[in-house]
Amino acid sequence: MSMERRDWMKTTLAALGAAGLGSLALEAGEEGKSFVEELAGDWDLQQAYTIEVAEAMPAEHYAFKPTEEMRSFGEVMAHIGGSCYFFGAIALSQPPPEAARFQGEATKERIVPFLKESFDYVAARLAELDRAQASEVLTLFGGRFTMSRAKVCHFLLNHLTHHRGYTLPYLRLNGVQPPSYRFTGRNPSPV
Repeated sequence: MSMERRDWMKTTLAALGAAGLGSLALEAGEEGKSFVEELAGDWDLQQAYTIEVAEAMPAEHYAFKPTEEMRSFGEVMAHIGGSCYFFGAIALSQPPPEAARFQGEATKERIVPFLKESFDYVAARLAELDRAQASEVLTLFGGRFTMSRAKVCHFLLNHLTHHRGYTLPYLRLNGVQPPSYRFTGRNPSPV
């Protein structure tokens, strides 16, 4: 490693420590915390941020599409909520509830409560998942995939992050500053 790169890394690590991120490593790897307990904390944070994004878009722009072939902002948010129900049910080998299928117009007045309910559904499923169940392997999508319940949960977080990130330009194209992202606690991310 070059001296310049090493100096940059030292400076960056010192800045992160000064910003209070030194405790992040301890929080993420606290001894005795199960995968499910760590995921539940992450889920709460993802819920809060996703709801902030959904609430940031003015109601009159929920039908906005950057191009005709794309989903509207409301449709993307409905997809996020439906996916929460779907993958939350898969994590415990349950059929998705009827509420998972969003019906009708994707308006702000309908989407925000739908999102909240879908996130609460996943939180309740996570509370039912124990350490032994998290490592059980499931066969999904007609046998095309096998993965552990824990991997299903990781997939859900990845899917959520992908689609939520997709909506941030929708906000900007409508003159709305997206909420500040954070990866721990209530404070915005410093990076």
